[in-house]
Amino acid sequence: MRHGRNDRRVRGFATVFVVVAIAIATLVLLSLQSTALRQASAGREALARVRAEWAARAGVEATIAVLEFQTQQGGSVTAWDLFAAMDEVSAGTLDGAEYDIRHTDDRGNERPGVMDAHSRLNVNRMQFDDLMLLPGMTEDVADAILDWIDPDDVPREFGAEAGYYLALPSPYEPRNGPMRTLAELELVRGVRPEQVRGEDWNMNSRLDPNEDDGDLSWPPDSANGILDQGWGAYLTAASIDQSPTPTGQGRLYLLDASEAQLVNRITGINPLQARVILDYASRENVQLEDLIARPLPNLASSVPNLGAPAQSVPALTEEQIRKILEECTLHDPNGPPVPGRLNINTVGMETLQYIAGLPVGFADQLVFARNTRPEGFTSVLDLLDIMGPGQVAQYSRLFAVESNTFVVSARGRDVSTGIEVDVVAVIARPRLPVVIYDCTVR
Repeated sequence: MRHGRNDRRVRGFATVFVVVAIAIATLVLLSLQSTALRQASAGREALARVRAEWAARAGVEATIAVLEFQTQQGGSVTAWDLFAAMDEVSAGTLDGAEYDIRHTDDRGNERPGVMDAHSRLNVNRMQFDDLMLLPGMTEDVADAILDWIDPDDVPREFGAEAGYYLALPSPYEPRNGPMRTLAELELVRGVRPEQVRGEDWNMNSRLDPNEDDGDLSWPPDSANGILDQGWGAYLTAASIDQSPTPTGQGRLYLLDASEAQLVNRITGINPLQARVILDYASRENVQLEDLIARPLPNLASSVPNLGAPAQSVPALTEEQIRKILEECTLHDPNGPPVPGRLNINTVGMETLQYIAGLPVGFADQLVFARNTRPEGFTSVLDLLDIMGPGQVAQYSRLFAVESNTFVVSARGRDVSTGIEVDVVAVIARPRLPVVIYDCTVR
């Protein structure tokens, strides 16, 4: 009897042992399966992100290809032709992914296509009076911005130079040169990030879900379906004032040019005219656009050893002035990039309000005039239709008719998962091939 009871106990223990072993094995199997599922899910998500990112990059590359092709066509491409061509590749479909390129203009309207950096004021060109027009600007902040950009270490009346920044708990030095990005403004004493970015916290010029949900997530926003970009709606630091010429040659640097080179480049001018132009170009604080308002015979009177009476120097024709502006430069092509001017073909009405001293009604006249031109403005000389030569020469320090720098905000999307990745690239054409100055993946 005892022997039977012991057998039953052994069998019972064995059964319990087997059940426990099975349970443990089941738990291990489930754990392994769960881990495998998580890893597989993570792998699929990672693959989807890669697919979405490369779709966005495809949008950037497509834009670069179009920009290079259009630039190679030279003077036959108008302002409208260029943007229409880039708009054609603002959306695309790939195997399992797609992309679209969008930006928000200075009125808060989201539009397909690239953002023209020359449609916004380059902060590196702005003066005190211009800065004071920005929302929330104060004299001390305006002076501090100008101190950050200027090359010296002498603070303005209400400004700040290296002494202030180096005394901070986490010290740094001011740029003492042109800002490289708009976000750099936030390093300037007194500038708040919300002033620079508004609701566009990631600075991609697109209305993202977290920027349109009130106080549910950062940043705070009005949840009205319109992106408030803060100063970023009107300002940039990206635009540069260099571009290939309509003939495809590098610009003729007048401070190193000879009379013969200038005569060969600009059809119809003679050596005497070339001598006067080169003499004027060598003077301080001048610009080529001054030739619009200053007749060559008048300039000739101050040229030493001209070898002929000043009044015998022929005046430049409007076409010759146009060619000089297109083909020549006073900036060393091998020097640092020059901050870009506003493109009067693409600048918005809102942005024009932040230029101090513009004639009353100029913005309305400008927009009306360009809307009546099938090709847009092809030269700053076209402004002679709405203002005098002196004003055109003065404001051409701010205005241009072409764009060289563009911000491509491309969003890639994996079709199967809906995962999205943004690629924001700053591309420019100071020469060919097109240069990528900055690229951020978000």
